[in-house]
Amino acid sequence: MSKWRSVVAATAVLTVIAAGCNGTTNTTTSTTTSTTTTVPVSSSEDVVFGEGELPATIPAEFPLPAGAVVGTTMVITKTGFTEVIIRAGSEQGVMAEFFNQSLDEAGFSIDLSEANGNAWLIEFSQGDARGTIDVSTPAVGISQAVIRYNVP
Repeated sequence: MSKWRSVVAATAVLTVIAAGCNGTTNTTTSTTTSTTTTVPVSSSEDVVFGEGELPATIPAEFPLPAGAVVGTTMVITKTGFTEVIIRAGSEQGVMAEFFNQSLDEAGFSIDLSEANGNAWLIEFSQGDARGTIDVSTPAVGISQAVIRYNVP
């Protein structure tokens, strides 16, 4: 009989603890559409991180696939280097073909476009600006592009 009382008492204590935790724990969900953080790297150079939208260092005419989501962005303000990661619900070849066609239509020159191991590498330019796009497949039905753009 005392064994059952111990089990009942332990269950009651756990129930009270769980109820106390539930009563004091608040779950907060937040959605961030874009953020920017500046991190000093040295006294002469800053790095700006963001997410959710293309940074101002990428030209307005730069094409993005329909439904693409801009993930992290990084801009080194002193050198003019920008890196953007996007993802879209399409296969790697579809995204590579999109960039090959759309960059040309937007006034960029395609200097190289080829399969490179498990990724597709596109090198492009516009005037003095140069860039690369590495398209890969992080998951089935998802393609990811790492866009690197440098304006001297």
